[in-house]
Amino acid sequence: MATTLSPPFIFNTPKSPPTISRPLMPLPYSYNRIKKPSLHVTNSTLNIPTSTAPFQQTDFSSRFAPDKPRKGADIIVEALERQGVTTVFAYPGGASIEIHQSLTRSNIRSILPRHEQGGIFAAEGYARSSGTPGVCLVSSGPGVTNIMTGLMDAYSDSIPILAITGQVSQKLLGTDAFQEIPVVEVTRYMTKHNYLVLDVDDIPRIIKEAFFIATSGRPGPVLIDIPVDVQLELAVPNWNQPCKLPSCISSLPKEPDELALRQTLKLIVESKNPVLCVGGGCLNSSEELRKFVGLTGIPVTCTTMGLGLFPCTDELCLRMVGMFGTVYANYAVNECDLLLAAGVRFNERMTSKLEDFATRAKIVHIDIDSNEIGKVKLPDVSICADAKLVFNRMNMILESKGVGFMFDFSAWREELHEQKKKYPFSYKTFGEEIPPQYAIQILNELTDDEETIISTGVGQHQMWAIQFYMYKRARQLLTSSGFGSMGFGLPAAMGAAVANPGAIVVDIDGDGSFIMNLQELAAIKAENIPVKILLINNQYLGMNVEYEDRYFEANRANSFLGDPLRKSEIFPDMLKFAEACGIPAARVTKKKDVRAAIQLMLETPGPYLLDVMVSYQEHVVPMIPYDKSFKDTILEDDGRALH
Repeated sequence: MATTLSPPFIFNTPKSPPTISRPLMPLPYSYNRIKKPSLHVTNSTLNIPTSTAPFQQTDFSSRFAPDKPRKGADIIVEALERQGVTTVFAYPGGASIEIHQSLTRSNIRSILPRHEQGGIFAAEGYARSSGTPGVCLVSSGPGVTNIMTGLMDAYSDSIPILAITGQVSQKLLGTDAFQEIPVVEVTRYMTKHNYLVLDVDDIPRIIKEAFFIATSGRPGPVLIDIPVDVQLELAVPNWNQPCKLPSCISSLPKEPDELALRQTLKLIVESKNPVLCVGGGCLNSSEELRKFVGLTGIPVTCTTMGLGLFPCTDELCLRMVGMFGTVYANYAVNECDLLLAAGVRFNERMTSKLEDFATRAKIVHIDIDSNEIGKVKLPDVSICADAKLVFNRMNMILESKGVGFMFDFSAWREELHEQKKKYPFSYKTFGEEIPPQYAIQILNELTDDEETIISTGVGQHQMWAIQFYMYKRARQLLTSSGFGSMGFGLPAAMGAAVANPGAIVVDIDGDGSFIMNLQELAAIKAENIPVKILLINNQYLGMNVEYEDRYFEANRANSFLGDPLRKSEIFPDMLKFAEACGIPAARVTKKKDVRAAIQLMLETPGPYLLDVMVSYQEHVVPMIPYDKSFKDTILEDDGRALH
């Protein structure tokens, strides 16, 4: 992969540091003996950045005269402005209040979440839906610990986030001061890179670096911890400082290996039953991917993160593979003789029992992160490069050869088409009871376009949103995939709606997941963010109930969310939460009323909550049980049939 470094990225090669006996964990300080060095820790994902430089405003006009000293807090905010930041999700506290004060003098929109976790999930929704970094700002101590789930969530799904945290003054570091926490240490394994700023003069460079690191190669969260005294110190910023990124920048991957590309094309020519599986590593490669499929005619399946990269409505789309995927996608992987895996991690939700996964296939693994290749499943051919460049180069070779590459997979495609007809997604209806799948199906019919954005929480509703909504483009589905963070859906929808004004943004949520961050209803109302909430409410933690039904004879263990003394009543009353925040809301209990209720939700200006009451006895099927194989797929069951 070619690497083109755009100004102002000038990489200085530092002198070799003195020999130091290194512990198992990276040291939390810089080896370079410079005045008040800023601390930084990196991990191996930084070894593989691409040439993506952060956006910078070339015509930026500062509020300050060039030679006028200003506070470190003002430098922080101007540095964000120079990187093109327009929105920050910011919760104030004693160690960050100076930055909040500077934001009041800025053009940046500062949105107050009602909990720090809501703030970082909103920043994730902003980043996932737009492809540009989301920014959150919190204070020290509990402000930092409250964003740690969001950091790990962004790290797991490779989402570019910049988290700025306030810190106690330098003289108090290490004294167990009020709300002190060793941020660099505790966030090391949930960030792609993190900093402790000890010199106000480092701020312009560090923020510039942070955006580069967050968006380069395999994206991820970057954290900058800034003590109060640095925020208060006066300085004249130097906006032209060269970046001091780690020396491993020299090991950047080059263009995709030509030999590996031609080996891959040879395998495709020799194949009779090929399958292409795409994941989150292809989010910026949708156009090249679709062209490649058009040139080859290879059927496409995907992971959760890859949904929408290839339209679910296309005849070549097999939709999601894995534990809760389609029968025909899992059949295709089980029967294929060639698996082209691009931007996927081969985690257990995708492969189920690993030794039984794609046993008939030769495997080509394409990934920008060398650490992922061969980590779980050994490939026959590996290509460590940006998937966008890989597909683009293969498309060029295919087009240049013309009739030299003629593929006929019609028999294979017909075989898969028969599987599609035999095993479609389905559900049962019981009288006027609302099947949760039906509500999502109706939402899909009423928002049949590429502009609607869907977020979800985590649980059964998440899987039904994957199964019964037809995604047509990348970044249309926002869901916590790798880390499975309940409470994600509502704040993520808030961030997505801010990043995509004019788009319909619907949070398909479950009552268990929704209640974890329902305080963000207040933020949504205060900021007039037009989020629609389709709440699939079964009064239980549905995925837990499903496991209890299957493996514990329906013995309920803290899975009931209602009032144990009044089980027939709806508790808590979600409509009252919405009412308390001034958000219009309605409840629907009968199947015949669902379409009109969803239509009203979509037509009502501003935010809206629709509480859809469903049975807790519904199960997500098809399902491959944990550590089982395709042959063990559960095609049909529910709590009614089992118990």
